[in-house]
Amino acid sequence: MAPPTTTLTLESAAMLSHNVRWLRFVAQRPMVWQPGQFVSLKLPTEGGIARSYSIASRPCPEGFVEFAVTLVEDGPGSHFLHALPVGASLESGPPMGFFTLPEALTRPVIFVGTGTGVTPLRAMLQQVVGGGHGGLPVRLLHGVRTEADRIFADEFAALAAAHPHFAYEATLSRPSPAWSGLSGYVQTHLARLVEAVGAPCDVYVCGLSPMIKAVRSTLKDTLGFGRECIHTERFD
Repeated sequence: MAPPTTTLTLESAAMLSHNVRWLRFVAQRPMVWQPGQFVSLKLPTEGGIARSYSIASRPCPEGFVEFAVTLVEDGPGSHFLHALPVGASLESGPPMGFFTLPEALTRPVIFVGTGTGVTPLRAMLQQVVGGGHGGLPVRLLHGVRTEADRIFADEFAALAAAHPHFAYEATLSRPSPAWSGLSGYVQTHLARLVEAVGAPCDVYVCGLSPMIKAVRSTLKDTLGFGRECIHTERFD
């Protein structure tokens, strides 16, 4: 028997950067997922295709399901979703994946994402920061190329201002001369973050394989992390 599908209708959309579109859908029937999970969207293009996207929001009573989609050159799925008009509908498979948080945090958490790899981390943050996290330190490090690529930056900054146990930083690989924040790859800032939150802690990492490999190597080989403290999700 095929898994059940849910009809999603596009309620609103906006560009978060020059190539990332935010989409908010309303589910026809209630969807239940754990922040960090993904769904397979069935796109009615010629021949029909399915593409997997991490959900960028926590479950809410209004039934909203959010995504952030990077426009990929020669990518039929991303081109379809970037052109999808408000009011259009498509089918979603059930939530899947094991890149999720425990029911209750017992130690500090560091979230590390690059590009749209921050989207499942955003859903997790809504769960642990907006929904209460017992005062444990929580950090988000977002790696992008330029200032303009920092999606959800204002939202993360506002969340940090409202919750003193949460801090957000972005690090840029191609900063402009006017940039006064962090620069370089995410793995170069891990030791400082671990020192700030205190060990032992858990690290949740999402992005492309080379970044995840570099972060895992730094955590294990340099900082002495055990495998059980490193949680990863690849976007490729």
